Amino acid sequence: MILTTTFVCFCLASAFNYFRTRRQRLMIRTLKGPFTWPLMGAMHKLLLLSPKNFFKRNTEYLTKYGSLTRCWVFHRLFIPLADLELSRQLLESETHLETGYELMKDWLEGGVLMCQPDQWQKRHGLISGLFGNGNLEQLMELCRQQAEKLYQKLVDQADQKVFNIWELVAPNVLELMVRTTCGANPSEEYAKNLANLAELYRQRFLSLQSANRFNYWLSSPLMRRRQNRLIRRLNEVHQNLIARHQKQNKLKNGLVLVEDNLEPLPQKWHESLLDILLKSRDPELTAEEICGELNTCNYLGYLLCSSALCFALVTIARNPSVQQRCWEELRLAQNKDQGWDLEKLPYLKAVLQETLRLYPPQVIVGRQFKKDFPYTHSIVGDGELPFGSEIYINLYELQRNENRYSNANHFDPERFLGSSPELLSFSLGPRCCPARNFSFTILKTLLAPIISQFELLPYGDELRLDLRLILGSSNGFQLALRPRKFVYNT
Repeated sequence: MILTTTFVCFCLASAFNYFRTRRQRLMIRTLKGPFTWPLMGAMHKLLLLSPKNFFKRNTEYLTKYGSLTRCWVFHRLFIPLADLELSRQLLESETHLETGYELMKDWLEGGVLMCQPDQWQKRHGLISGLFGNGNLEQLMELCRQQAEKLYQKLVDQADQKVFNIWELVAPNVLELMVRTTCGANPSEEYAKNLANLAELYRQRFLSLQSANRFNYWLSSPLMRRRQNRLIRRLNEVHQNLIARHQKQNKLKNGLVLVEDNLEPLPQKWHESLLDILLKSRDPELTAEEICGELNTCNYLGYLLCSSALCFALVTIARNPSVQQRCWEELRLAQNKDQGWDLEKLPYLKAVLQETLRLYPPQVIVGRQFKKDFPYTHSIVGDGELPFGSEIYINLYELQRNENRYSNANHFDPERFLGSSPELLSFSLGPRCCPARNFSFTILKTLLAPIISQFELLPYGDELRLDLRLILGSSNGFQLALRPRKFVYNT
């Protein structure tokens, strides 16, 4: 009796699911994809997927089904996409701007990554204002200070012994991001909470327990409680900073008495993102959304820049001719104050661009359709992708396409000198990264003293790529350092 009842319920649920998704199924009937079981869909594909085997299985999937496919999991329609022509149409669309990053909602809700499409342009403008001419030089000085801190930490590692450079780079970048966004040095507790929360989300990525919010709520109560506690602690710091800014502004205007026990804000010489958000005086921008914006920029800047810098260092170490040319360029671009003119480092920028092409820190760019998406394609023809689809654009595969990049899997910075190919690592269109140029400034500023003062040695194990929210290496970023014999002057 129990088996019969279970079977009948399964059949009814399967029928309901089929009719619920019938329109979507009709619209994508020409797309290839894995076998779909009743109700469960292609759940078996996700069960076999892990951070360590993602790239191997992804290659097998694309080889078998193509660059535009469909994959059902229960009622959800996933469309993995590794086709450049269609990806460009989607990313440049002005009407399909929902990112659909459900995993990050508890932490980043209200921020630029997850804000509503009608708010995106305004938020983009606010963040871009952080890098205006009046503030950029001060931010560059902040980067130079962090570069000096990182250099001093690396001096102790310059003994030709193998180490994981992520362990030194990531805390340095985290501090730089928080100083840029919040206008204050992060406390040890704040930095630890931010790093721990980012690591917790990395653990959740591609795990069955995080397939949806209900699964996570049901299967991981302790992790969920820890996650919420870390988010709450970070936002308490942000709320305190907001209150102190507001009190100080009232004090300047003579609206608050000195006896209000006002804590002075930390001295700084640059305008932070928090300053800009508060000065915007946008009545629609709530304190919760400001916290979401700070969380979003800290998360993206910390993880993505750390990943990019570590991949660049390891790649340079394993390409001696590239390292030598970078060193020579830095020698010629050095100023009398021992700094560098970043505009005179085209080869170093090309090295970074090639690193980001081969190792995009954000491998997947997501979109979620709120209405049908009509497209044209030179090979597969015209078509429509249905409302409700979840699109996952694979930048890793797109930027290793042999039809677009000659010798695509080979590290060749020369391809970005002169008429360089398109770099998709910062996305395209209206939701592209507003901090693209500043990201290159950070990376060049942090790299310059390292390459100029140390020889990067290709010691240690090769990278073992894995995908845990961002592109990383399961065995760390291993290399060794040796001090250069001469410090040059111009």
